[in-house]
Amino acid sequence: MPLSPGHWSKRGAPVSSYDVIIVGAGPAGATLGYELGRRGLTVLILEKEKIPRYKPCAGGITSRALSLLDFDISAVTERIAYGVRIMYQFSDECTKRHTEPLVYLVMRSKFDHLLVQKAQEAGASLVDGVRADELEITASGVKVMTPEGPFTAKVIAGADGAKGMVAKRLGLMRDVELGIAIEAEVSVTQDELADWDSLIGLDYGQIPDGYAWVFPKKDHLSVGVGGPVHLSKRLKPYLERLLQHLGKYDIIDLTGHLMPLRRRGMAIQRGNVLLLGDAAGLIHPLTGEGIYYAIRSAQLAAPVIADALHADTVNLKDYQQAVDSQLMHGLEEGRAILKIFSQSPRFYFDLVKRSDIVWMHICQALLGARPVFV
Repeated sequence: MPLSPGHWSKRGAPVSSYDVIIVGAGPAGATLGYELGRRGLTVLILEKEKIPRYKPCAGGITSRALSLLDFDISAVTERIAYGVRIMYQFSDECTKRHTEPLVYLVMRSKFDHLLVQKAQEAGASLVDGVRADELEITASGVKVMTPEGPFTAKVIAGADGAKGMVAKRLGLMRDVELGIAIEAEVSVTQDELADWDSLIGLDYGQIPDGYAWVFPKKDHLSVGVGGPVHLSKRLKPYLERLLQHLGKYDIIDLTGHLMPLRRRGMAIQRGNVLLLGDAAGLIHPLTGEGIYYAIRSAQLAAPVIADALHADTVNLKDYQQAVDSQLMHGLEEGRAILKIFSQSPRFYFDLVKRSDIVWMHICQALLGARPVFV
């Protein structure tokens, strides 16, 4: 298999050794590549799929997630949501709006591609369409085995999603709690699509700790359902009810994926290896938001990695401490709110429906003004 262009140095010589290898080119991996490239480190991003590639995801970038980026994403933004249609078992609903954008709606293929391009502009190299099969800790760093041969680095970052190879090979995240989601890209009538203009939809109350979503895109809807993995058999009927609620539709694509939910103290770093984003279980239990935590975990990891390499050490434990101190409170709060909400979803639906104060708290969380709910 020929080497991809990103596998060659600026002088034209083949490169197989880097300061950092990042496995996975999603928001976590691409952001880390961007941050480390700007710091002058040699970085390789390994991605098993060819970029751009489809990624099952609702595709909602909250305003607080967008605020983490120092570049514009308007070129890949398909719609902007200023409000939420909140539903209770599809039998009752209310629409709440805000004056500021709450969620920017994207297709992950385009959004992730943009992030990878920014990483490459910052100096990171990309080898896509190549699977990372194994990793080996060596005296000088880490060796990653691929069908194109080995790549070596001083540090490796696993941004390869739930049950990724990096965590598996190091025995990390074995006992993580799992959620599961089923998502469909569906075409609907123009009238139905127009009905979701500037809105996203959320439904609660049908399965414990579960929810459904509707995220409109330029010419179709991204819809899905999620819940605890032990209730996975109830998710497909839930999705079918959601689709029936939408009316006439055609399924373009249908996929499922796991959602790991980390608890404080669970190891996401060992020696010169660390985990980011979904691979580290950084997904919000109440909303399912993962992109904010993917980007933010990469931003927390970058200075730790850079400082360690400059000090010629492989001590990355400050990263896990940063995640625990800066991200876990919000995730723990979301878990607690979900448990309370699930005990009486009708009561809390009515509370949100009636109370503008509660709605403003939710808006402030989406905008990044406060940590409550998100």
